[in-house]
Amino acid sequence: MKDFKNFKHIKVKENNFVLEITLNRPEKKNAIDSLMLDELMKCTKYANKNNLIRAVVYRSTGNIFCAGLDLYDFKENNNTTPLSEIFNQLHKPKLAVVEGDAYGGGVLLILCCNYVISKSNVQLCLPEVDRGLFPFQVLDALIKVMPAKKALDWCLRGSSLSALECVEMNVIDKINDIDIEENVSDWIKTILEKSPNAIINGLKSFQNIYVDKKIIGKLNDELHKLKKTDDFIEGIKSLREKRKPRWK
Repeated sequence: MKDFKNFKHIKVKENNFVLEITLNRPEKKNAIDSLMLDELMKCTKYANKNNLIRAVVYRSTGNIFCAGLDLYDFKENNNTTPLSEIFNQLHKPKLAVVEGDAYGGGVLLILCCNYVISKSNVQLCLPEVDRGLFPFQVLDALIKVMPAKKALDWCLRGSSLSALECVEMNVIDKINDIDIEENVSDWIKTILEKSPNAIINGLKSFQNIYVDKKIIGKLNDELHKLKKTDDFIEGIKSLREKRKPRWK
């Protein structure tokens, strides 16, 4: 795909039946803005149409895996595409290689993957409630892998969880500090040995059973309603001024 070379916020490499997508906006902690959303969606559509793509691997540059949505961009843009749709619509096995902390929408990306390999010093955080927002789509994804009460508690507290805690919560599958690439290779090898047609149909069926587009759309609408509130305005202002928010 020629567009790959023109991408500005992600790097894409296709090799040996694997599409490797690297978030490449380290100066912004790999925060997802409108342009990155568009580039990620193009990758999803490309992978779905290309029978030579058997697996997709998500990585990142810099020391932060993903800081979630770029809130400054989110405040100004009118993009209403739910972030989770980009990954849920991808009917190829997805692996996240997490070597840095993830926040908000970055946690959602991880949750949408079929397997997650992480370094032990990684932390996952849901800070939306500190910005006048709520991680609606993250909550929807969390309750598919962990008890709803624990998922809601995490979203309400906006706290950070260690990689080990995330393993216990079923969010991260494997921790490796010595040779993470060995685990990546083993996962890819296992996937490539299986029937691609069976896997695609299995992923589509899973989506039909467990992913409700109407619910995701409604949750995304609720998120966009919050960006019009005084709390979000204060949340963005406090973030810019590097201070704690003063809620009214």
